[in-house]
Amino acid sequence: MKQKGMHEAPAGKKHTVLIAVLVIVLAIIGCAYGFYRAKIGKLNYDDGKLEQQGTINENDSVVQADSAAMEEALQNVESQNAVLSDNDVVQNNSVFNVLLIGTDERSAEFSDAARGDACMLLSLNKKTMQVTLTSFERGMGVPILEGPYKDKYDWFTHTFRYGGADLMMREVQECFKVDVNYYVRVNFYTFEKIIDAVGGIDVELTELEAKGLNGEVYTNAITSQKVQEGWNHLDGFDALQYARIRFIDSDWNRIARQRNVMDTVIKKAKELSLLELNQLLDTVLPLVQTNLTSKEISMLLTLVPRMGQVQVQQLTMPAKGTYGSMTGLNGRKMYAVDFEKNAELLHETVYGIKQ
Repeated sequence: MKQKGMHEAPAGKKHTVLIAVLVIVLAIIGCAYGFYRAKIGKLNYDDGKLEQQGTINENDSVVQADSAAMEEALQNVESQNAVLSDNDVVQNNSVFNVLLIGTDERSAEFSDAARGDACMLLSLNKKTMQVTLTSFERGMGVPILEGPYKDKYDWFTHTFRYGGADLMMREVQECFKVDVNYYVRVNFYTFEKIIDAVGGIDVELTELEAKGLNGEVYTNAITSQKVQEGWNHLDGFDALQYARIRFIDSDWNRIARQRNVMDTVIKKAKELSLLELNQLLDTVLPLVQTNLTSKEISMLLTLVPRMGQVQVQQLTMPAKGTYGSMTGLNGRKMYAVDFEKNAELLHETVYGIKQ
């Protein structure tokens, strides 16, 4: 397939937002059991299912802007059909999978009308302590598994609106043949609060990123404070703008910026005192939604003494050379993914299975 102007997100052993979860868990388990119970009780538990399936407002300015961006990104990419995998879902008790979802609300309340703005799969091998972080391109065309749009293809990001975290997990399981039954959800508001709770972050901006954040070139995100090329100190609001930059480059670069933010946050969180960490948890945990129960969390806590052995590797799906362009629901342009090839790559990386 011919792909021009597209960039593959870098892979490597970088810490990310998902490792932040492990770091927080490590801090909790180091304290008294009663403290652990009190903090875990602050989490917002939800099964991830919607009471009523939603739809997408085609006149929404964000949807229209995303559509225009996808049209431009795919204009030189060959057309093809999506290829589904015929393989069975891999079941492996040694690997614990959890889907991390970032939704686009800007308040403390979670909404059923949100979209899955970012989605990553954390796969932890409990024997080897290998962590695989897989980012899913939000513009992938996936077959909708239920509801009025069943069997039609739409952007992966829209599946949250159609069926919540529950549907997003099932989409990942069906398309990539990995067993995933757990999720952790945060939103834009949570993101800002986390950044502010650690005192802001230092980020190195390119010239183009700085111009975009200052409104000198078109993007979807402008900071409250003027920024410059090079190092800048960003508060929660401005760090969110940086992580959300679109249009100046590709969505692959956007994913890299999000990872950069999380890497910086984790490093700062590691330096917090116990009192500061306590304040961070009190602020953040009520803003986290998950279907992980105390049983699953307790299981993860038993692994804390081995956290020093953790090795982190990253993937981005779809992989380079495994996708083309297609038209899906309501004429939207989207990535036509060879899910069979991508599932095989994911299985080899996460489970050591070669097909």
